[in-house]
Amino acid sequence: MVQAITLFVLVLLWLFLMLLCWKMIGWAKRRKTSAVVFGALVHMVLPDPKIEQTMTIVREQKEEKIQPSNKQKEK
Repeated sequence: MVQAITLFVLVLLWLFLMLLCWKMIGWAKRRKTSAVVFGALVHMVLPDPKIEQTMTIVREQKEEKIQPSNKQKEK
């Protein structure tokens, strides 16, 4: 009986996620504000899987930006 309930809950959860995706795609095609807000909230909550790589890229870009200004001051 517990297995049947677990299976039912998993199927129900899967159907809910499919419905949510279908609705979000429809809203995004019609450029609804709620789709943009939902996407922004999900993007804020979910972690960035490449955060270390992103941080090193930003750090390198900042260093490259600082170096030319230092060379101009030396002249």
